[in-house]
Amino acid sequence: MLLVLLCLALAVVCVAVDLPLMKGRRKGRDRLAFGLYWAAGIASAICALLRVNLPSPLLLVIMIYKPFNTIVGSWFQ
Repeated sequence: MLLVLLCLALAVVCVAVDLPLMKGRRKGRDRLAFGLYWAAGIASAICALLRVNLPSPLLLVIMIYKPFNTIVGSWFQ
């Protein structure tokens, strides 16, 4: 648990260092993407530290790609 808290503390410091670079009127989308990527990274790091078994993200890519591949394949046959 101490390792998880250390990871969170390190992430907070890194976000605090990077966040001032995102100031500005037209950086709303950049801040949103920044936050989502940081949240995903922190969540995956905590899952790895807690040894939570998660399915592979490749399965999601295959699930999305397979119907698209069959549609495009049927167009060209």
